[in-house]
Amino acid sequence: MVNRNQAPAIHSIKKLFIPPTNIYAFENGTTVCEVNLGSQDILKIEVVHKAGRSTEYQRLVSRATASLLKEGTSNKSSAAIAEEIDFYGSSIKTASNMDFAYTTVYCLLKYADQALAMVHELYTSPSFPEEEIEKFKKLNIQKLHDELSKNEVLTYRQLTEEIFGKNHPYGYNSTEADYMDIDRTSILQHFNDFYGTDNCYIFVSGKITDAVRRKIQNYFGQTSKLSVKKQYTPVTVSHEGRTIHLYSKNEHQSALKTGFRLFNNTHPDNAAFFVLNTIYGGYFGSRLMTSIREKSGLTYDIFSNMDQMLHDGCFYVSTEAATEYIPKIFDEIYHQMDRLRQKKVKKGELEMVKNYLTGNFMNMLDGPMNVASFAKTMVLTDKKPEDFNTFFNEIKSIDALHILDTAQKYFIKEKMIEVIVSPEQ
Repeated sequence: MVNRNQAPAIHSIKKLFIPPTNIYAFENGTTVCEVNLGSQDILKIEVVHKAGRSTEYQRLVSRATASLLKEGTSNKSSAAIAEEIDFYGSSIKTASNMDFAYTTVYCLLKYADQALAMVHELYTSPSFPEEEIEKFKKLNIQKLHDELSKNEVLTYRQLTEEIFGKNHPYGYNSTEADYMDIDRTSILQHFNDFYGTDNCYIFVSGKITDAVRRKIQNYFGQTSKLSVKKQYTPVTVSHEGRTIHLYSKNEHQSALKTGFRLFNNTHPDNAAFFVLNTIYGGYFGSRLMTSIREKSGLTYDIFSNMDQMLHDGCFYVSTEAATEYIPKIFDEIYHQMDRLRQKKVKKGELEMVKNYLTGNFMNMLDGPMNVASFAKTMVLTDKKPEDFNTFFNEIKSIDALHILDTAQKYFIKEKMIEVIVSPEQ
């Protein structure tokens, strides 16, 4: 008989179950990753190229190319494309980031052929109409003006510029002049240089049939187009600590960020720093949240973050608060760093953080779309999805001494770059 007075034993997760993925390549160099899960007749198709900022010859051209890809082909206008997508109950989104450009399509299984045909047309005969380019520039300049009114945005822009350099693809800040300089010639060059089949990844998730596989092969595996191999430019700026204080017309409160250049996720210290960051400021129960929000009430939200790109990365602490609290917040940020540098994390706190991370990993692997996003992250960094268990095992094996050593290695106040944006006085 079950003893209702005794709680069931809690068992730690020893290994993550990573749903199977099928990864293969066409003769033209395109890599396909399938996540064949789910009972509903839906598909998510994501086409990815290494065509983000790190490949640019001109500022913002990667964003413009990705955004305008769906705004017209040699046979269809932007309106016709939107109407066709709506007719089949599908959705399409394009985006780009520091390293990659994406086109994501959701569709019903029965309309997979129409969706794939549309995506194929976008990639084989985009027209990049002049009127759509002008709309893109006007809209994004307005968005830029809106963003520049936010102190939090200003601190991030300044910090990344200081860390990576104002002329580096990871560090430059978009301006109105950059948008105005974009033209159809530069967009076409970027598309022709970096949207080749040898630089293409297709991620398919949902209910995948043999018919869907044949259609993907027919649309994306029959023709070849080579891409330019652009060499990444390493960061060369100084990494000494410094403080930058800017002022804005935002009258409400100040924003601060403090951080330093880090590394990408292939670095040997990645797992240890990942756990250290979580303890320090990476979740709601972190030390920064507990001391600065819960105990002191100096801010509503504070966190630390690892921004990791394909070739590099950065770490920073971020918050917004009343201007008079900023010195106290900085003191506590560095005090919590010193605590991690000087004293081992207690076993209970470390185990709680590991359990929290394990729960996050399990959520990340729940459902075909989530698994596809996870597989995409792994494949785009030249790893296999099952390699994630190696990272998971590293996290499980990290002890308090490892956290102490990592904090002593990276948490150095003198190397922190501080950015403060305050209301004009």
